[in-house]
Formats: sequence, C-alpha cells, structure tokens
Amino acid sequence: MKNFVLGIRSMKSRLVAVLFLAFFAASAYAQGDDDFGIWSEVNVEKKIDSRWSVQGGAELRTRDNSSELSRWSLSADASYKMTSWLKLSAGYTLLRDNNEKWNDDHDKLAEYWGTRHRFNTSLTGSLSIGRLDISLRERWQYTYRPEVTVGRTNVNSGKVKDKTYNGKGKNVWRNRLMLKYKLTRTFRPYINAESTVARSLEKIRYGVGTEIRLDKHHSFDAKYIYQRYYDSDADEGNFHVLGVGYTYKF
Repeated sequence: MKNFVLGIRSMKSRLVAVLFLAFFAASAYAQGDDDFGIWSEVNVEKKIDSRWSVQGGAELRTRDNSSELSRWSLSADASYKMTSWLKLSAGYTLLRDNNEKWNDDHDKLAEYWGTRHRFNTSLTGSLSIGRLDISLRERWQYTYRPEVTVGRTNVNSGKVKDKTYNGKGKNVWRNRLMLKYKLTRTFRPYINAESTVARSLEKIRYGVGTEIRLDKHHSFDAKYIYQRYYDSDADEGNFHVLGVGYTYKF
C-alpha cells in the first residue's frame, strides 16, 4: 500500500513537471513584439441520451495586451458518440471581429467590426490508459466573411472614402492532440497542440491548463496558450493567451 501511495505521488510530481516543461517550451518561441490577450467563455451542455448531446456557448477575446476587445462569438453544436472511442460533431459559430487594416508603412487605414459565419464538422478519437486520456480531433472548418463597406483613410490627404471589401470564404483543416490526466476528482490537468492548415501550415497553438470539476453540473477551465504563426501573410502575429471558461451541464 505504501509503495502504491508513493507511486501515485511520483506520478503527480512527474505530471506537474511535464506541465511546466510544456509551458516553458511554448514560451521559448516568444518574441518581444508578441501580443497578449484574455479569452473567456461560458458554455451550456445538454446530454440528450447515451449518444447524443448538444452545446451552446459565448466567448469574448481581447488583444493589444488585453487593452482592446477583438472578438465576441456565439456558437451551437451537436455531437454523436458513434462508438466508445469515436465521436462525430458539427457546429456553427457567429463571429463579430474588430478588424484593422494597415499599409506597409504601418499606417492604420481603417478599423471596423465585421461579421463571419463559421461551420465545422469533427471526428474525435479517444483512448484511456488508466487515469490518462489521449484524444485526437480532426476538424474541417469553413468560414465566410460577407461583403462590407467601411470608411478608409487616405494617408496622404487625410480624407475618408468608402472602401468595399468583397465577401470571401476560407477552408482550413485543424488537428488537435490532447493529453488529459485525472489527478483528483476535481482537477484534470492537460496539455495539447493544435495545427491549422489551409494551403500550407498557418499556425500552431500550444496549450497547458486544467479542468476543474466542482460537481456533475459545474466545471471551470483555466489555461495558457501560445499561438505561433507560420503564414507570413497572416493579419495577426504570435500571441500569448490566458483563458478561463465555465461550463454548466444538465
């Protein structure tokens, strides 16, 4: 019994070490001009039966060292447990983004709120080894940005003229590998990595955090994310995120 308790304590210590290593490994990519933001979300989940469940949520995101609201969104999705280890899901998200347009000389030409419509479908496979859960999610995502006309400033004259940005759609493939460990009945720390690919690799998110289950209805999520961009044409740069979430299940 004593050896068993020592083994559990040793496993906990190793897990904590892994989490810290993941944190510092992600931070090692950081550059001086990286941005920082806070992502917060609230979710509601309903289990219909042993296979079907539905979920709705709302999220807020900040940027510019968390001094400015960058996005809010509303989402809804449904999932179906095909087998004990494979789940199919599909969802829709309405996004409102605070967009900025700059020229090559770093002059701001326009700032406006725009709408995006996002659809996704996913397959998630999972495997449990003792208290360790390993999951791989493969997701196709399509986002459509409708046409929008905004006032755009001419840097030389200072005059503002209407500029129309045409509507456009974008397909990406997202791959997320996650390891989660049931440390106690309350705490389930995890690490994950998620890539986003369009024509080539666009970005990778490295995450470390913990799920905090208070009871069967209420749970919280606290995490750190480092988002690294590989696409030189991306509007955003590398990003540090502190995230917090709440989920109510019934």
